[in-house]
Amino acid sequence: MKKTWASIFFSLHFLCGTFLLCQPALLAQQKEETAPQKETTIRNLTRETVSYSILRFDRDTSPAKRSLKPDGLDRWPCKGPLDITFKRRNETIDYRLDCGLPYTFRYTENDEIELYSGSHSLFGVADLAPFVPTSMSVVEKMLELAQVDKDDILFDLGCGDGRIVITAAKKYGTRGVGIDIDPERIEESVRAAKAAGVEHLVEFRLQDVMRADFSRATVVTLYLLPESNELLRPLLDEQLKPGAYVVSHNYSIPGWEKKEVAYLTVEDAAGEEHTIYVYRK
Repeated sequence: MKKTWASIFFSLHFLCGTFLLCQPALLAQQKEETAPQKETTIRNLTRETVSYSILRFDRDTSPAKRSLKPDGLDRWPCKGPLDITFKRRNETIDYRLDCGLPYTFRYTENDEIELYSGSHSLFGVADLAPFVPTSMSVVEKMLELAQVDKDDILFDLGCGDGRIVITAAKKYGTRGVGIDIDPERIEESVRAAKAAGVEHLVEFRLQDVMRADFSRATVVTLYLLPESNELLRPLLDEQLKPGAYVVSHNYSIPGWEKKEVAYLTVEDAAGEEHTIYVYRK
């Protein structure tokens, strides 16, 4: 039997409709197949080999075992969370990691191995601290203790999301420079400065702090690790002019005990205590 034009039109319409309905699913599948592969990186910044096991939920049936040498870097392609297990003395530590983020083995203040989030994963560049935002109550107290005003030039070494530099500019009219090795943090800082309307007062540099020139600073703010403060101290001695303030969150600067002019404990909104050390060159 011959098909009528109406039946042919209906068949074509049905096929086209079916194709259009299926197309989003096909596009989604193609997008998933062509999407860039994420990876979680784990770097060892301790002085010893760290053994650990890791399980990627999207692809592993059993944990993979690794021994990561000092200054070594492991890359784990992933699409979902990962579980990591390692030993700390006689204790077994278990963490769940997010896919696509960097992590770093470091020492705590008690010289125990710990896994921190954050690392730029660049060899030959000082990785001074993981990104941990300073609570705003601590930021405001740090600026208050440094007595910043519109005549100061503030350098935040390891600026993270730029909140210290931006707050100083917005509240006191202080000119500021934030330095960080993480391009994502720098982009975030630039956006935040524009949103706060202080982009004319602040500058953010993608740079290794250990290679930075901050000799113009009248105030320097820090939220780094103890060993990083010790590493940075010779540069502070060399570059800063007499009278410059250095304000450090939570960790003192070894060897600068005689330069300490203030010491304060601050409680944040969550009830956690933070220590602020103030030095004058």
